[in-house]
Amino acid sequence: MTKVQLTLTDQEAAILAGYGTQLGYNVPKTAKFFIAQATAQILKQGITPVYEMSEKTERKGLEALAEHRAGKTTKVTDAKQFFEEL
Repeated sequence: MTKVQLTLTDQEAAILAGYGTQLGYNVPKTAKFFIAQATAQILKQGITPVYEMSEKTERKGLEALAEHRAGKTTKVTDAKQFFEEL
């Protein structure tokens, strides 16, 4: 979960408070409601954002994949035990 802190102008806060009053929401819940509605519309349109990874991250990923294919990795079934043994 991600927390977001917003600074609103008096006018923005008043508008959100006005809508919130109609829904029985306070300002933070109203803002969350509008974000949820916008997110639902984007998902309905089938628009999924694509984030390009950096060249450095891609290079490291490809190196890790090559090491895995070469058998240089260790299968971990118990993460707690694995980290205790490091």
